[in-house]
Amino acid sequence: LVGPPAGTAGMDAEQKTVFAFVIFLLVFLVMLMVRCFRILLDPYSRMPASSWTDHKEGLERGQFDYALV
Repeated sequence: LVGPPAGTAGMDAEQKTVFAFVIFLLVFLVMLMVRCFRILLDPYSRMPASSWTDHKEGLERGQFDYALV
């Protein structure tokens, strides 16, 4: 009738849920780190070209000093 304590008999449902959640968070963290490193290595690859090539009408040659004021 004397067995191992309840804490060492294995993982119950709550412990399995917590373990799965921690694994999910670690996978999510690794995915975010990979994405951040890819952005740091090549920051302009994900940026659409229209956001930094268009909108030059106010900044044409000779008007840049006025645009800063």
